[in-house]
Order: sequence, then C-alpha cells, then structure tokens
Amino acid sequence: MNATKNGMKTFLITSCKGGVGRSTVAANLASAIVKKEKNVLLVDCDFSNRSLDLILGCDDRVVYDVSDLATGRADATKVVLKDEQMPHLFFIPAPNFKDDAFTPDQLGDALSTAAKEYNCDYVIIDTPAALDSTIPHLASVADCALVLTTHRPMDVRAAEKTGYILEELGICEQYLIINRLDSAGVLEGSKPGINELIDRAHIQLIGAIPESAELEEAQADGILVSGMRRDREHAEAAFDEIAGRLCGESIPLMSYLPEKKRRKILKI
Repeated sequence: MNATKNGMKTFLITSCKGGVGRSTVAANLASAIVKKEKNVLLVDCDFSNRSLDLILGCDDRVVYDVSDLATGRADATKVVLKDEQMPHLFFIPAPNFKDDAFTPDQLGDALSTAAKEYNCDYVIIDTPAALDSTIPHLASVADCALVLTTHRPMDVRAAEKTGYILEELGICEQYLIINRLDSAGVLEGSKPGINELIDRAHIQLIGAIPESAELEEAQADGILVSGMRRDREHAEAAFDEIAGRLCGESIPLMSYLPEKKRRKILKI
C-alpha cells in the first residue's frame, strides 16, 4: 500500500451512507500519516456539506476551493491551506455549494499539480455520502478506496453496495474501516464481531476505530484526536495503526488492547 510509481497514492474516504464519519476519519487519518513525516494533501470534495475546514479549525481562512483549482480560477498557492503545527499537511477545501463544472481530467490534473507542488506522498479525498455524479470524477483520479461502516446493519449494507459501485468505476483496491467500534457490545454479544462485519461487507479490513463520544464533540470544535483529553489513547492508536498500514507497515489489528480482549473482539 505504499505510494505508486509516480511517488504518490490517492485514497477516497467513502460510503454511500451518510453519518458513518467520513470527514472525521479523513482528517484524523491525514493527521496520523503526517506524524510519520509524510506529506499529505487532504481534499474536501463533499460539495453538498463541506466540513473538513471546521474539523481542521481553519474555516475562517478559506477563500478558494477545489473547484477554483480544477477550473483554473486559482492556482495551488492560493487554494492550498497550510498549518504551522502540521507542516506536512496541505488542505484543499470544498466549495459552499455543489460545483462540479469541471471534467475528471481537469480535477485529476489539478490535484496532481498541487500534490507535486508540495511534494506529497499521499492524497486523501473526502467524498459526499450520495454516490452521485461527483464520484465518477473522483474514481478516475483515485488508486484506492477506504470504505467506512459502523455496527449498524444499514451501514454495513451500504459498505457492501459502495464496494460494488466503486469496482464498476474501476477502483478494485478497497479496504474497510470500521468506525465507532462498540467493543463492549461485541464482548457482551449484542454487536457482531469484526470478522462478521468483514464477511457482510465483503471488503478486506484495514482498521477499526473505537467508539468515542469525545471524538464526535471534538470535531465540532476543530480538535483532532491528538488534542482530545478523555478518549485519546485508543482512538489515536487506531488511527496510527491504519496510517502505518497505508504506509506499508505490518501492524496487528488493535494491537493496543490486551491479547485476550483483542481476540474476543475479533471473534477469532
């Protein structure tokens, strides 16, 4: 899962179901990768409901967006936002309204140019919930999809559907991220184990992020998982594990848990 031959790999964070935490995962996964001193271009392409600028705490700095970049109305130096606290992270916001008046080639060329401008190793694209006309644009520029689900049956079904749609669009490399994993529910038998969720979604697992009420609250305040106080340890470790795997490292799933508890949750 390392960068491709041209030195860069592009991931879609996606699901055809809303409310699974795409933007939260996109922002925190990008943050986890940059801790490895990898340059990451994070792109908000949720044209119907942009939120990454709020999660990153830079909404007051947004002037231009990805549509301006794709159509040539502004170049990367004007569109891309940088953060002094995370010098390896480069962010392109979405517009306030749906604006996809550009071709897939224009979008691909624009993102490639921006990524090269800042010597990026990875591009992470946050997508809209509905797999509308935006998704074919994005599928044409992506190497891989990270499909999100939660324990909810409708989210698992949506992950399976998303996988089939993306495969038809040419994205065959797909990995499943289980968000808001209810470990207590798994252990008491009220929620399915990880292996059961994989079997239902029919997508290879790359990581699971534990349930955290604080994480949901933090994103509204422009705070990433690394800045949380109560639930930070396990949530941050989960994002770090996924980031490591995306960067080519071999890391056991949920390695931060005691082995006995880990095996029960995995239902091995």
